[in-house]
Amino acid sequence: MSMGRISRRQFMVRGTGAMAGLITAMLSVPAVGFLLSPLWAATKEIWVDVQGGPIDDIPEGLPTARIAAVPLGSGPPEPAVNRVVYVTKYQGKLYAFSNICTHMQCDVHWEPSLDLFECPCHGGLYAITGRNVGGPPPQPLPQWVHRVHTGADGKQYLQVANRLEEQI
Repeated sequence: MSMGRISRRQFMVRGTGAMAGLITAMLSVPAVGFLLSPLWAATKEIWVDVQGGPIDDIPEGLPTARIAAVPLGSGPPEPAVNRVVYVTKYQGKLYAFSNICTHMQCDVHWEPSLDLFECPCHGGLYAITGRNVGGPPPQPLPQWVHRVHTGADGKQYLQVANRLEEQI
C-alpha cells in the first residue's frame, strides 16, 4: 500500500491538530500536578508553647484563655499568628479548645454566669467539655492537638501543634 499524497490543506489541518494536542498535554501536566499536590504534601507538625505560665496555675473547672503563636503552615518562613487557646482542667482531664465557633466562625468566650462557652453572634452555647449544648453550632468546639511537657523549672507547661483535632 503506497502512501498517497496529501494536500496542503490536509497537512495544515493535521499539523495544527498535532500542535494543539502537544500544547494541551504540556499545559495539563503541571496543572494536574498542582491540583493533586496536596494529596502527597506532608504537613510538618510544629509544637509551640502556650503562653501564660504553667498549667498548675489553671484552676479546676474554670476555662482560662491563653495565647499561642501558631504557624500558618509548616513553620518558618511561614508567619505565626496569635491564637486563643482555652485551657480547661475538668474532672481530671486537660482540654485545649479553639475559641472559634463551629457555626459561623465567631469568637466564643467563657461566660461564668452560665458556666458555658458562649458565641455572641448567634447565641451558640458549649459546655465546659466543648460539647455544643444550645443554639445553631453543628459541632463541638474544636480542640488543639496538645501535649504537656516539663520545663527547666520542673513545672508542667502546655504545647499545641499547628493543627486542630478536627476541622471547623
